[in-house]
Amino acid sequence: MRVYSKKTAGAVALFAGAALVLSACATGTDTAPDDTPSGSSDGALRIGTLLPQTGTLAHLIFGPRAAVKLAMQEINDAGGVLGQDVELVVEGNEHDASDPTIMNKSVDDIIKADPAFVLGAMGTGNSNAAMPRLTEAGILMGSPSNTGIAMSGINDLYFRTIASDIIQGRALGNLVLQDGNTTVAMLAQNNDYGIGLRDNFQETLEEAGAELVYGAKGSGEEFPEGQTTFTSEVTAALSKKPDAIAIVSYEEAKQIIPELASQNFDLSKLYLVDGNTVPYEEFDDGLLEGAQGTTPGRASKGEFLDALVAADSTATQSTNFAPESYDAVMLVALAAQKGGGTDTDTIIANLAAVSGADGGETCDTYKDCLALLEDGKEIHYEGRAGSGPLTDKNEPSSALIGIYKYDATNTPVAVGEIEG
Repeated sequence: MRVYSKKTAGAVALFAGAALVLSACATGTDTAPDDTPSGSSDGALRIGTLLPQTGTLAHLIFGPRAAVKLAMQEINDAGGVLGQDVELVVEGNEHDASDPTIMNKSVDDIIKADPAFVLGAMGTGNSNAAMPRLTEAGILMGSPSNTGIAMSGINDLYFRTIASDIIQGRALGNLVLQDGNTTVAMLAQNNDYGIGLRDNFQETLEEAGAELVYGAKGSGEEFPEGQTTFTSEVTAALSKKPDAIAIVSYEEAKQIIPELASQNFDLSKLYLVDGNTVPYEEFDDGLLEGAQGTTPGRASKGEFLDALVAADSTATQSTNFAPESYDAVMLVALAAQKGGGTDTDTIIANLAAVSGADGGETCDTYKDCLALLEDGKEIHYEGRAGSGPLTDKNEPSSALIGIYKYDATNTPVAVGEIEG
């Protein structure tokens, strides 16, 4: 039977407005889904991606793309799912809200390819926009990067392998506080990501007696996604004489950072987040030295980093969200294996169990987990991101937040992590 609960139907209705804004006159039917689950119960596991090949999030595609290749390679080398190789049947482009026709066409392509699972989208707003039609088609979405608080338990056909902005916002706030800052300015973009992270950051500061002097909730000082000039915002923020500045953005940070430098702000007092904690090779050496950033999940390093680069050399540009992407594909494959079917319904029914929600023997590679499943044992897949088992809201029960500091080449270097 198709998993299509009242909660799922409610999610489709809730996000219909957002979908229309971002997808314009999206095609599709108004009828309820039929009784045939996406994918095939006895065929190969068919998956797809909905990642930002272009647009304001394009600088974050490298890690997830490499992770999908690596996960598929390891799964197939270990014998595949139910004895068949996993197939990547479609690669969609989520782009961004500036041109919704691009993602709308990708959603058309995904539905036509009929995978059981799609990794993506990366942007919370893009997931909201794609969700109604992919849900109607019975396709499971799994995001490695949607941190929007409202995504918690939003849909039976949606899960995420990353923590919400509640955890990262508080981690960033605590990092700023432990460095002795008491007045802080925040340049935050005006979307679910920016607002949710800002709100929890501000709450953490205020609980400790510190103050968000620019960009606070209710001030109306957020900037629209895609803005390219920030002279007035930076001038206004610096007029408050903050001890530190935090930026919640995507690639807009590439314009904000030079403007801060031109107005003589000490960039070692700058704090970034997962959407912009990336290398900035285009800047003069040393510009960002000492600046810090937070990113949910464990840093990609050692053998895992080497394997990512071997799978796709572009991973040298960024490995943000690679662990979460890798884990999402692994969980889907293990759920199909455990349930004995590669269709969406079977995967959903077994997803939480293989993540360790019901206990089981721990394993951290597909090969080892597969052996346990073939012996009829329950498993707890311990993923690369360091997240806890999935909850009944289809998200990690706990998560790691990585802390990074920029070196003299403007590259973020992992210096620690905290659990939330």
